[in-house]
Amino acid sequence: MPRKKSAQLVLDFALEPRGIALTRPLARHRYRRTLLEKLLYVRRFFPELDGRTIRVGLTRSAVGLAVPGGLELWVHPSQTTYHSLAHEFVHLLQGRGNVPKGEKSCDVFALARHWTLNDSVPFYVRVPAEFQTPEGKLEAANARLLCDAARRALEARKAGTRNYIAYFEETLESLRPSRAGLTSVPPHSRRRERRG
Repeated sequence: MPRKKSAQLVLDFALEPRGIALTRPLARHRYRRTLLEKLLYVRRFFPELDGRTIRVGLTRSAVGLAVPGGLELWVHPSQTTYHSLAHEFVHLLQGRGNVPKGEKSCDVFALARHWTLNDSVPFYVRVPAEFQTPEGKLEAANARLLCDAARRALEARKAGTRNYIAYFEETLESLRPSRAGLTSVPPHSRRRERRG
């Protein structure tokens, strides 16, 4: 019997990799393993945070929260998406001067990281309803379009365009996909939750 307990402790420790530290309540949460997989996947696209340990805690008040420039974030494990985690990781970069301040800026920088992180519609920038499924998710082709549009906007920013967020939203408007026969969700009907 003690062997089983000790083997379980080893397994639990192995699931908390270097660079990610879970608070006790989150470490006991039933979605812990799924969340850790998502955290590890997203973290690999943020080399700026290499060598730093990010403390991840539990919240029920929002999908995610983070203090810009800090090393802590709080997540709602059952509602967490790759995009919501990427958005919070971008917040961690904001206080270091790597990313301009603001929620919309966070969305654009998160969408530009990699198309596979764009699994859900962002909360702050405008995305035409045709890009999303009725559940508010993004299919692979549309995830790639959002990533490309965000990268173009960031290139325009580097070249001197001041309102790169408007540039991003206008680019999406011009790329509206055809969704004949599918019901789309109007942007105003999406549930908006406060995220940090």
